[in-house]
Amino acid sequence: MKKISMKEILSLIEHKQVEFSQHSLYKFLRNEAIAPQKRLAFAPCFAFFVMGFGELNTCVFRDILTDDPIQDLINQYTYEDNKHWICFLEDLEKLGIDYSLQFSKTLRYLWSKKTNFSRWTTYRLYRLAYQAHPIQKLVMIKAIEAIANIFLSATAKAVIDLREISQQTYYHFDRYYFLVDYNYQMHSQEQEKFIRHLQIPVKLHKNLDKVVKEVFEIFTEFSSAILEYTKTHCIDEPLKDMAILDELRNLKQKFPINR
Repeated sequence: MKKISMKEILSLIEHKQVEFSQHSLYKFLRNEAIAPQKRLAFAPCFAFFVMGFGELNTCVFRDILTDDPIQDLINQYTYEDNKHWICFLEDLEKLGIDYSLQFSKTLRYLWSKKTNFSRWTTYRLYRLAYQAHPIQKLVMIKAIEAIANIFLSATAKAVIDLREISQQTYYHFDRYYFLVDYNYQMHSQEQEKFIRHLQIPVKLHKNLDKVVKEVFEIFTEFSSAILEYTKTHCIDEPLKDMAILDELRNLKQKFPINR
């Protein structure tokens, strides 16, 4: 059976990455004329995606019952990538948006119409990865990594500017700390060489082209939605308003007004 080198797929990913880097969101995130808190206003609605991606690693990408060297490599990636959500939660606290909300209010926000783009991005990735061939999963991961490099390079500019104000370090949104804390096995020279020289059956090659294009399409739409949300919301809105309402309700319950 005729085979094609993975180099062609990786070249396609690099090409799509260059296109993706031109999206308006990343110019916005690097714009020093805009307050860094404003540039990171999407952080609360990013929650569903971050937490959902953690489960994508453990429940979809990972398969421990395998003797496939490609799947074994993917498994290693999922273990190394599995704690980013912890850094994200810490960043939310440092950003000053860790409000106390009624459980029902939190659910209402996470599943609201204004944050549906975060949910649908997660669902689409699940659909694409579910029961996929290990090579297809590997290609998804490489495409997502290329996208993450663009995204985190841009958010890093915002958090560097914010650090000058708050004197705090934001590990999830800073690409430097993100990569230092997680020295991926997949990024070792030996593993990169292994991936680059993988031979792919021609029949599977066409499918992988589609996978790469769909992953970039998903995240291009996600980036557009993030930009729209960020331009029209403050970082603590509407969480702050919801927290104030809960606080007032609690005060009324503690100190009822006698008429």
